[in-house]
Amino acid sequence: MKLSFFKVLSTSAIALVFVWTNGCRPIDSSFDPSTIPTTIEGEYIVVYKKDPMAGARIDRTFQNLQKANRQFTNQFLTQFHVKSTAVQHVFSHALFGFAAKLTTEQVTALRQDPRIDYIAPNQASLPDVIEGEVTEKGAKAAAGQEVPWGINSVGGFVDCSNHPNVVYILDTGIDLDHPDLRIDVSRGYNVFTTGPDAQTLDDLNGHGTVVAGIIGAVNNSIGLVGVAAGVRVVPVKTKGKDNTSTVANTIAGLDFVTANARSGDVVNLSLGFAANQAADDAIVRMMSRGDIYAAAAAGNVENGNRDANKISPARVNTTNFYTISAHDQSGNFCGSFSCMGNPPIDFAAPGNRIKSTYYNGGYVNVYGGTTLCTAHASGILLVTKGKIYSRGTVKNDRDKTPDLIATRTPK
Repeated sequence: MKLSFFKVLSTSAIALVFVWTNGCRPIDSSFDPSTIPTTIEGEYIVVYKKDPMAGARIDRTFQNLQKANRQFTNQFLTQFHVKSTAVQHVFSHALFGFAAKLTTEQVTALRQDPRIDYIAPNQASLPDVIEGEVTEKGAKAAAGQEVPWGINSVGGFVDCSNHPNVVYILDTGIDLDHPDLRIDVSRGYNVFTTGPDAQTLDDLNGHGTVVAGIIGAVNNSIGLVGVAAGVRVVPVKTKGKDNTSTVANTIAGLDFVTANARSGDVVNLSLGFAANQAADDAIVRMMSRGDIYAAAAAGNVENGNRDANKISPARVNTTNFYTISAHDQSGNFCGSFSCMGNPPIDFAAPGNRIKSTYYNGGYVNVYGGTTLCTAHASGILLVTKGKIYSRGTVKNDRDKTPDLIATRTPK
C-alpha cells in the first residue's frame, strides 16, 4: 500500500528525521475505506463472457494476443460509436476484455450485448493513509551490511543470487542502478504509454525500490540484505511517479504476468483498491495457473483498523495467494494502519520501522505499512517455493482472531 512520505519529502532535503512513536496509534473506528470516492468518472473495465480469440489461428504470445485483441475490440466497439482512442488497455490472459473511456449511454448499450459478462468501474488506488518516519533520501550505503530486524523475524536471509526464479513487483518501477539490487529489466513491463512514467522502468517515486530491497537486497558488503538476498526482481510499472495507480493499470500488469511468469515465480502486490470485481477476477484467473505464488497487502487504513474484506485484491481467497497484515518488532498487530479480518488475512509479517533500499541509490527507514509486510512474504514465498510457515500469533489483533506470524522456517 502507499506510504505518504513518498509524497511529502522535500526534493531538496538530504534527510528528514521524525521521532519514533511508541507502539501503534489509537484506532479511529469511524473510518471506512469502502466509502472513499475512488471511482474514476467515465472509465470502465468491460469483461467478455468468452475469450474472443478462442479458436483463432494465432501464435498465442502476449504480444500477438494484445495486438489481435486490440483489433477485435476496436472493431467490436464501432457499433457502439466508441473510438479506438478511447480504449486504454486490452486484456487477454488475466481477464478477457478491455478498459476504456465510455459515456453512460455506451455503457448501457454494452451491458445489453450478449457477449459482455459485466462492466466494472475503473478506480484509483486508495489515498495516502499513514505517515513516513525516518528517511535518508539519496544517502549512500554505510560501511558493512545490516540485517534488518524484519529479515531476522522471518527466519533470516537466504542467498538467492543463483535462484532460477524471479519476483515480479507491480509498483512504481525499481531503481535500475541501485548497487544493492539485481534487476531483470529484460522481463519487465510498463503499462504506461504516455507521460514521464512511460519513458522508463526506473523508479521515479521510491515505493517500488523499497519493496525490492525487502525482498531481495543483495548479500554483499554494503547497505542491507533482503529475505531472498540477490534474487532477480522484475519491475512491472503499474503506478506512476505519484505512487498512484488504477484498477485498469493493475489488471494490465497482472495480464502481462499471467502470460509471462514461469513456474515458481512470485508476484508482489503492495497495492490496494476499494473492493472491485474486475481486480479480484484478474487475480483468481492469474492464480488458476497453479504454478506461481503471490502476496498481497491486507490494506492500510488511515488512523484506524478496518476490514481487509473491503479491499481488492486483499479480499481474494484462492490457492497460492496470501493476504498479509503487519506486526511490529514485539509481535503486536499494527492496528494503527493494518487492515484486519480472517479471512482473508493469511499471515502477518514485519511492517513497522523497516529499513530498505530507496531510489537514487539510497536507503530508507519506513514507519510502517502493509507494503512492507507484503514484501517480506514475497521473499519467503520465493525461498520456500510457495510455503509460509508460522511461529505463533500476533498480540492485540483487534478482530479477536490473531493472525499467524510468518516465517520461512518450519517448526
